[in-house]
Amino acid sequence: MIKERERRMECLTSKDYENLEAKNVIQYFAEISKIPRRSGEEKKIREYLENFAKERNLKYEKDAYENIIMYKPATKGRENEETLAFQAHTDMICEKDIGVQHDFSKDPIVLYKEDDNITAKGTTLGADNGIGVAYMLAILDSDISTPNLECIFTVQEETTMIGAIKIDEKNIKARKIISLDNGKEGKILISSANCNEWIGRLEANKETIKTKEIYKLQYANFLGGHSGGNIGDERRGNPIKLAMKVLKEVDNIQIVKLQGGSRVNVIPREFEVEFCIRNSSKEQQEVAFNQMLEAIQRQKGRFHNETIILEKLTVDKTIQAYSIKTSRRLIDFVNQYKNGALKREKSGDVILSSNLAVLKEYDKGIQIEFSERSNQKALEKQYLKEITKWIQTYQINIIWHQELKGVEKKENNALLEKCQKVYKKLYNKNMEEVISQGVVEGGFFVDKMPDCEYVCIGPNCYNVHSPRESVSISSIENVWKFLKEVVK
Repeated sequence: MIKERERRMECLTSKDYENLEAKNVIQYFAEISKIPRRSGEEKKIREYLENFAKERNLKYEKDAYENIIMYKPATKGRENEETLAFQAHTDMICEKDIGVQHDFSKDPIVLYKEDDNITAKGTTLGADNGIGVAYMLAILDSDISTPNLECIFTVQEETTMIGAIKIDEKNIKARKIISLDNGKEGKILISSANCNEWIGRLEANKETIKTKEIYKLQYANFLGGHSGGNIGDERRGNPIKLAMKVLKEVDNIQIVKLQGGSRVNVIPREFEVEFCIRNSSKEQQEVAFNQMLEAIQRQKGRFHNETIILEKLTVDKTIQAYSIKTSRRLIDFVNQYKNGALKREKSGDVILSSNLAVLKEYDKGIQIEFSERSNQKALEKQYLKEITKWIQTYQINIIWHQELKGVEKKENNALLEKCQKVYKKLYNKNMEEVISQGVVEGGFFVDKMPDCEYVCIGPNCYNVHSPRESVSISSIENVWKFLKEVVK
C-alpha cells in the first residue's frame, strides 16, 4: 500500500501551482517547510519571521515566549475600520514511519505532489499549521486592500500551548480573530473542546524469572492521527487498547517489555509487548496461545491496513519481567479505560472523547499518557470523576496534568456572520458551523479577551499528526479566494 502510494508521488515544483491565485501561499509553505520547527524548537522559524518583517518594514512585537505579532497598516481610506487579526502556530508534530531516515532537528521537509494533494514521504508534512502561517505571510506580502491587520504567530501549540497561554493581550488591538488552524474547507469552527492531558506512572521494579519461552505481540501500520480531529473514525483503532484486550484473555501474564504511541495528542499507530505466561503447563500455555490467536482474529479486518502478529520466542533461562500483580494492574487499567469517541451529538459530531496515547517503560516502571476532550462541562465533570476513580484504584501516580481551554459558542458573532456572507457570495452555499473535539488556541484568546469574536477556518488537511498528512491544493486555492474577500 505504501509503495503504491509512493509511485503516485512526484516532487512538488512551481509548475504545479504557478497558475493559481494562491501561488504565493504555496510558495511560502514550501519555504517554511525547509525550516525545522519541532514544537519547542522554533528558533529558526522565529528568525525567518523576524527577517520577513524587517525586509518589508512591518512593525512587529516578539515576547519572552517567542510569539510574534506583525502589524500591517490599513490601506489608505480604511484607517478607521475595525482591526482584524489572523492567527496560526509555527510548530509542527514530528512523526515518521519506521525505518525512515529523517532528523527533524535539521532536515527539511521535502514536498511531494500526490494527485491534488501536497504531502511528504514517510513523515508528517507540517501543514498543521504551516499552511496557516503561509496564508498570513501571503496576506502581509500582498497589495490587497485591508483594514489594520494583526498577524499572530504563536509557539508550542502542539505541546504546551505556552504561546497562547502567555501571550500579552495588550499587544492585540483586534477583537475579531480568524484562526487558520482548521483543516476542513467549507467548515467554520465556532466551538472547540476543553481538554485535559495526563502523564501517569505505574511504579514497579522488575524481578528475575526463569523461562525458556516468551511471546511477542506486535501491532503496526495503524493509521493514527489527531486525537481531536480524527478520534471519531473508529477504523483508525488504538493498538494499545487492542493488545491489552488480547492479554486480558490469559491469566498469570508477566510483561517483559512494552512500547507504543508517541505523544499525548496523537492516536497511536504502533504497539509492541513481550510477555511470558507463568505457573502453567505446556498444554495450558498452548491453550492460552490459541485463545490469543482467536482474539486477534476477531480484531483483524476492522481497521485501515493494520498488521497484527503474535509469535513465540526462545530466550535464555533467566529474564527480567514485571510481576504478575503489576502486569495485571496495567492490563486491567488499560481495559477499564474508556477510549475513543464516547458521546456524539445527533449530527454525529463527537462531544466527548478520550485517547490512550502512550505506553512505555521508564527507569522505575511504566509510563501512561492519556487525554480527555469535551465540549460540555457536565460531560467533562462526569468523565473526570470516573477517571479519578480508576487512577486511584490501580494506583497510577500522576506526575503531570494540564488543562487546555475550549471555546464556547458565542451568540451574536458578527465575524461569523461576515464570513458566512462572503462564503455564500463566492460559492453559493453556507459554511457548516462546527463544534470540534480539537483544541484550538482561541480558547486562551477568548479567556483573556471575553469581548473577542473568534472563528477558525482552513483548507482540507488529511491525516494530520501522522506520516500520511496532506493538504489539498485546490482547497488552498478556494480558502485563499475566501480570505481575500473577507479582508476586502
